[in-house]
Amino acid sequence: MSVKRLTILCALLLAFLTTSVANANCTRRSYIDAGCDSCGVGIGLGNVNLTSAYLQPVGSPLGSTVFRITSAARYTSEDLVLYECDAADAGSIYEVFATNGDDRVGGFYDLGATDGNDNYFATYFPYVGIKLTHLNSGTVFTRYWQAYPITSYATSGDKIQIRVKDFSPIRADLIRLSTLPAGGVSNYCGYRSSDLTYGMASTSSTASYSCIQPNGYVTFKGPGISSDPIGSDSAYNYATWGTGRWIAMGMGTAPVSTLSYNVTCVARNVTPLVLFPMISQQALTNGATAQSQFTITLECDNAAVSGVSSGATALGLQVPYESYVLAKNRGLVNASDGVSYLLSEGYGTDANVATGVGISLSNAATGTSMNFLGWSACTRSGCPTGNDAGWYSVLNGASSAGSAAEGYTTYHTVLTATLSRLPGETVTSGKVNAKAYVWVRVQ
Repeated sequence: MSVKRLTILCALLLAFLTTSVANANCTRRSYIDAGCDSCGVGIGLGNVNLTSAYLQPVGSPLGSTVFRITSAARYTSEDLVLYECDAADAGSIYEVFATNGDDRVGGFYDLGATDGNDNYFATYFPYVGIKLTHLNSGTVFTRYWQAYPITSYATSGDKIQIRVKDFSPIRADLIRLSTLPAGGVSNYCGYRSSDLTYGMASTSSTASYSCIQPNGYVTFKGPGISSDPIGSDSAYNYATWGTGRWIAMGMGTAPVSTLSYNVTCVARNVTPLVLFPMISQQALTNGATAQSQFTITLECDNAAVSGVSSGATALGLQVPYESYVLAKNRGLVNASDGVSYLLSEGYGTDANVATGVGISLSNAATGTSMNFLGWSACTRSGCPTGNDAGWYSVLNGASSAGSAAEGYTTYHTVLTATLSRLPGETVTSGKVNAKAYVWVRVQ
């Protein structure tokens, strides 16, 4: 009898423990609300400039940046713990994200699709579309809720803790659109069917992004903490919005973006492939370098101002984001976010890629050493500017090459790329394959 009773008690105890594990829920550790319209993350794109359709046709890139939710005004630290879950829940915790799908200028209209540029959504700035990309997954934000596993977290005993910094960085890209948005499910900042510019920034003069509607949201999903259904349309599915668990991101959140209509310049062409002569590992180790020049073709409105001050037009070459992260980890990024060396794709991960070497930049006409542009978003203190950040007067060292249209002048700028040993690094043999992006932008 006693043996039988013991077996029953053990079975009941096992059942209780199994039930407890199965029903373990994540808990919210911080009740800070970063989802209200003006208290989330400023995307940090700085000034956006629209100019003539001749220089800047539909589809032209207008700006790009990478930001993290760690910059949300209400978060006191990137190590702030937002959620805590059992260690066994590690495979069941997700970031969930979508555009601000119900609002006319927040993420309802994919106007880029009209021009063949999918997933660029209407913004408060007329004819300016934004695309948001969740970098950990490479997934582009749409109106439809998407999820991606969170794999970075802290541990505390048998618990895992999801911190602010464990959410993915997000990339924002802007392009020029051909159309304006009609009415959305929500028209918080205004709408008139007879005048589509109503409820938007000025179409002719300088303006700030005064509509506080976010461009996107990210939130958390885990055992016991739900989200709106994955795959559902955020324009009509936002039941969890009032929980205070959403994190908003917007061009109208500090640092607020601005819009200008300055005459400027554009990059028309660039040497597509820059080849270095062969150089040995030993020669690089001994301080030798390999060089190659390339040409950027520019076209400027004759009234454009070349410079790095506010309202002037500047040129910069930006490293890819992955290269930027590598450079920053190796101390190759200065306090202004300028990058001293461009690193090869596959650096440190591909055994066939040379390490201990990088590519630096200089102006062939002036001999001036140049920094590459990094990826830091603008902050409340301002945007990365000047030579230290990688911006240079657009016509620095440029030579005139005639005119292709009345009122405009073509220029050629020759830059020198130099492959050399990185300071303090050991050179290993292998290939070098790197790319950079040419930006011409009103400051």
